[in-house]
Amino acid sequence: MYNTLKRLYDTGRLPVVNLKNAVTLSWITAEQYQQITGETYSA
Repeated sequence: MYNTLKRLYDTGRLPVVNLKNAVTLSWITAEQYQQITGETYSA
């Protein structure tokens, strides 16, 4: 799931809000969120 979300984010097809939802749904970890966006995750 991480690779798919990263690819979609990098191509501009997935907004940050959706990545935050992915952390909430346990699809990715907060650490993975930070790796993708460069931002610290805050709920």
